[in-house]
Amino acid sequence: MEYEIQNVVNMLLKMLTDFYNSPVVLILKIFLGIYLLVLFIDIVLLLLLRGVASDLRVGLKGRDMPTISKNKMQKRWEKIKVRLDSNDLAQYKVAIIEADIVAEEILDGIGYKGANMAEKLEQVGTNQLDDHLESLLGAHKIRNKIVSEVDYAVDKRMATAVVGVYENFLKYLEFLD
Repeated sequence: MEYEIQNVVNMLLKMLTDFYNSPVVLILKIFLGIYLLVLFIDIVLLLLLRGVASDLRVGLKGRDMPTISKNKMQKRWEKIKVRLDSNDLAQYKVAIIEADIVAEEILDGIGYKGANMAEKLEQVGTNQLDDHLESLLGAHKIRNKIVSEVDYAVDKRMATAVVGVYENFLKYLEFLD
């Protein structure tokens, strides 16, 4: 009796093994593998369309940060630094204006809306940018004086300090190393 039950169990196992290794199951495995791959791709595409990347940036940074590569920002910032290395007073002014434009673009990308940098900085809460808000306001005031007053004098020390404020801001947001 025990021998017959063992034979029946062995026969069922052999039948299941033969069925599992049959060409029909192989085709079914291939079909299900392709189906799972298509489902996975669909899920990834749906997540991308939904904007999960920005949700992830919000979760990591606390705010949706623009997706500018550090390398691209570094190259752009080097052009500003080259202007500071010249001995031309006009280049110092241009460096400050360009640095202000970069900071304004970053603030706009983060989500602060306004017609200009001053309006965007007004929307920033006092605890959102730590110590950088006051220094950015001061640097932007100097930028406004450069634009509005033709005879406003900017020396290398002042230009380096003002551009340094913008540089610290970009380092704080991890756009520069």
